[in-house]
Amino acid sequence: MTQPTDQIILSGLELWLKVGCTDAERAFAQRIEMDAALHLPLNEAGRTDSLDATVDYAAACSLLKNTLEPRTFKLAEAVAEQAADLLLGAYGLNSVTVLVKKRALPGLAWAGIQIQRP
Repeated sequence: MTQPTDQIILSGLELWLKVGCTDAERAFAQRIEMDAALHLPLNEAGRTDSLDATVDYAAACSLLKNTLEPRTFKLAEAVAEQAADLLLGAYGLNSVTVLVKKRALPGLAWAGIQIQRP
């Protein structure tokens, strides 16, 4: 039997992070957008209508904002890895997919990276 593909989607989480390769880029916080897919079985939550059987997405967003925003990063890859570690450590997830998007260059809507971690 295959694993269920249930997921909680957090889309467009706005984070203000100091992130960039140069000192000038890291001098001020910039708007970063994050999407996360939290992979876990949701059948019990659906049957019982109980928040205890799922992930409180407001708490997950607060965890990400409160932990990541005070930090400084050189790479979006580091932002994604730390976000994945936070979510995997806090919740009983099968895996997590994290997409980090940053406005990087004039004429480019955004540059981003996506990771999936078990």
